[in-house]
Amino acid sequence: MMYKILLVDDEAMSKKSLVKILTSANSSYLIVGEASDGAEALRLAEKEQPHLIITDISMPVMDGLELIHQLRSSGSRVDIVILSGYGEFEYAQQALRYGVADYILKPMRQEQVTQVVEQRYERFVKSNHRVETKNRLIAPVSAAAERIGSELWIANEAGLGKEAESLRHLLEESELSDEERVSLLRDAASLIGSKLKPQHDTAAWSYPYDSKSFEEAAASFASWLEDTLKDILEKRNWGKRSVIQQAIDYIQEHFSDSELSLEKVLSPLGISPTHFYHMLMEETGMSYIAYLTHVRMEHAKELLEHSELKTYEVGQRCGYPDYPHFTKRFKRQIGLTPTEYRKNMQQK
Repeated sequence: MMYKILLVDDEAMSKKSLVKILTSANSSYLIVGEASDGAEALRLAEKEQPHLIITDISMPVMDGLELIHQLRSSGSRVDIVILSGYGEFEYAQQALRYGVADYILKPMRQEQVTQVVEQRYERFVKSNHRVETKNRLIAPVSAAAERIGSELWIANEAGLGKEAESLRHLLEESELSDEERVSLLRDAASLIGSKLKPQHDTAAWSYPYDSKSFEEAAASFASWLEDTLKDILEKRNWGKRSVIQQAIDYIQEHFSDSELSLEKVLSPLGISPTHFYHMLMEETGMSYIAYLTHVRMEHAKELLEHSELKTYEVGQRCGYPDYPHFTKRFKRQIGLTPTEYRKNMQQK
């Protein structure tokens, strides 16, 4: 990405020297404009959106201080470096109070110019890299939050722990700062809460706003998930309605059986399909077929990501001996074919 620089000085030779120094110092530097006063610089800055402005202080029409004041008043956070003569120290101090990044003394020395601009460029590159890294993480963090919400809703403690640990590992391995990791974790909590809210009145996650430690935030996040799971189980009174848990346990153990019918699940439980259907909908928000498909697809994703099994073998292990039917069902549920899903996971 090119680093866009705007030069502002009423002395033509000064601008010419800067252009020569900068264009020979780094091929990523791009001079996007040259202005002779602050008013002209404002117009160019709005048009070109530079990353850095190098401006003289003493200029006609609008001087450097007024230019800086106008930029900051408009909300611009562009980096600004001022050109200051030895007799302009008081003006330079005032400019620094406006949030100027640095200054270059006149008469300019090539070494000072390249050093000051290189420092700003390095900060720009690092900041840009962090933004790109965070943007790349938004989709996987959102997907992880979706899976955590699903595991919470069906009260699958083992699956919940696994997905929560995967999310923590994803953020820990990123190149982000603790503050940025905490921000993404908070976003994940908000998404989970949004997923559960229409179905279950959960308590909001209370995040310690004065803390920037990811370790503390991750611990709070884990506690919140644990408390939410307990709350869900208590409100559903699942301990007294163990028939649902027995049925879910049975499905989890026998999902690979392609002939796993509702009759098989209910035969040891002694309840009618109609009664079971209503109870299952109340507890999981899903019908029997939808829940069985969800379990099978979650296991299929796990095998596709962490095993060397061929895709048709994955289908067989998950209760789909007919490969075309497995592929069709998987794509409808996940949005990708099994082969596409595996390829995506391998690229991460």
